[in-house]
Amino acid sequence: MSVKEGSYKPYSEVVISSIIYGSMGVFLNKIQNMSIESIIFSISFFGLGMIFIYLLFRRGLDQLRFRKNRRYLILLGLLNAITGICYFSSIKYSGMSVAVLLLYTAPVYVNLLAPAILGEKNSRKSLFPLLLAVTGLLLIARPGEVLMNVGTGSNFQKGLIFGLLAGLSFGTNIIMVRYLRHDYTGITLTFWVTFISLLIMLPSALFTPLPLFIENLNILMVFGFIITFASVVYVRGISGINAQTGSTLALLEPVSGIFFDITILKNTIYISTLLGCCLIITAAYIASRRDRSNE
Repeated sequence: MSVKEGSYKPYSEVVISSIIYGSMGVFLNKIQNMSIESIIFSISFFGLGMIFIYLLFRRGLDQLRFRKNRRYLILLGLLNAITGICYFSSIKYSGMSVAVLLLYTAPVYVNLLAPAILGEKNSRKSLFPLLLAVTGLLLIARPGEVLMNVGTGSNFQKGLIFGLLAGLSFGTNIIMVRYLRHDYTGITLTFWVTFISLLIMLPSALFTPLPLFIENLNILMVFGFIITFASVVYVRGISGINAQTGSTLALLEPVSGIFFDITILKNTIYISTLLGCCLIITAAYIASRRDRSNE
């Protein structure tokens, strides 16, 4: 589906999906005693079912046919699974602040790789919102404080490695979605990416006790439906805008996560966090305005 030139729609779609993604911490907080792989399998299963039923009633199953660049589509599914596993593993070993900081090094990779792979222009103007957003992220994560308090134990080092891998795979994911935008619709990409993630997580899911799965069934279903909806909207949006701008807009996810963290989970907020959120929102606005002015 093509995006009308000058339209705000793809930008709003990335923003909306990023806000929804920010609610993941709320769902994860409510899921009891399940492994990361089992959680990803479960939400992928329910999400896949939702997409299939939607396409069945809309008589759109023909959209699921493989077309060009099949290998890149499979690669995108692998990247999606790697991002999820590495991100949640980074949270486990090094804490939320470090995990968020390293995951959202993705815009740096996108700005470095997008010009070469996608042929997108890279100018000094595009670097300003990126620097603004990264500064905001540093204020939110407070990496210096985290490093001083946590130390350099083996688990913390594992968290750093997982976080760096999550950021790299997430950045590559953004570029791959943009690369495949002419071959597959947003819902088709989401379906196959979810399906591949499902297969990868299947072995771990088989070892999850059935009573534990049933105990978390309701929250897993809601989680799966909401995240899948966000994925479809995100892929549609990122396909219609500059990859560098999309990676900057995606930084609204930690801002959204902080909002849910404060309002629902009742965690403490710092002045640096509020300032960081303001900088990221400003960067997202500047990036979208600059991108539209160049259309």
